[in-house]
Amino acid sequence: MTFSDDARSAPQLGSTGGATLESEKRIRARVKRRTVLKLGAIVTAVAGAAIGVPSVETTRTAAAHNLPPGQFGSPAYDAVLRADGGVKGIFQSPHVEAAVPAGKALNHLLLVQLKNWLNGFEFSYQMAPGDLHTIVATYASANLFTYADAAWERYRLGEKYGIIDPETGTPATRNVFWSSRFGLDASHDPENPQGFYQDTGIEALQQRGTVFLT
Repeated sequence: MTFSDDARSAPQLGSTGGATLESEKRIRARVKRRTVLKLGAIVTAVAGAAIGVPSVETTRTAAAHNLPPGQFGSPAYDAVLRADGGVKGIFQSPHVEAAVPAGKALNHLLLVQLKNWLNGFEFSYQMAPGDLHTIVATYASANLFTYADAAWERYRLGEKYGIIDPETGTPATRNVFWSSRFGLDASHDPENPQGFYQDTGIEALQQRGTVFLT
C-alpha cells in the first residue's frame, strides 16, 4: 500500500499522473545553488558531497539510468523489501514544506501519518511490531529529511525552503525533523501524549523499524 502527502502545492508545481513534479526551470535554479535534488529517476550530484571542504564548488549532472543489483539498497532496505508476511507500507512526499509547528518541534505531515499508521496496526489491529514493514521514499525538497545538520547549515536550507526552527524562531540550520521529540527512553504507554508511540521524530521512527531512502 502506498501513501503520499499532497498537503502542499504551489503554482510552479504541476500534476502528472498523480505524481507531483517540479518544473525544469526550478530544478535548474536549484542545481545552480548546489542543492542535491532527486526527482524521479533524475539525480543531480552537487557540491553537497564536499561538505567540510569550502574550496570545492562543483556541479555534476548524472543521466537517468537503471541500477543493477548490488548498486543500491542496504541490509535494512532489503530486509523490509523481502519480508514475508505482515503488512508493508511505503510513504512518499516531495514537499519538505508540508510541516506544522507542534510546540518546540516541527512535525511533517508524512511523519505524522506514518506514526498513526504504525500505531493503528499495532494497537488497533494487534499486529506485532516486527510484522510492520515501512519505507519512506522522499524526493524533491523532502529529501532534506535525510540531510545532516552540516548540510542544513552550510547551504542555508531552512532559509531557502522557509523552514523555521521552533526553538529559535529563525530559519533552521539543523535537521529539525531528525531528533526524537520525547527521548528514546520515553514512556511506552501508547496513551501517553509525550510517549514513544506519539514521537514523530525520524530518530524514533527508525527505532520502530522504518527505513528512510534518499
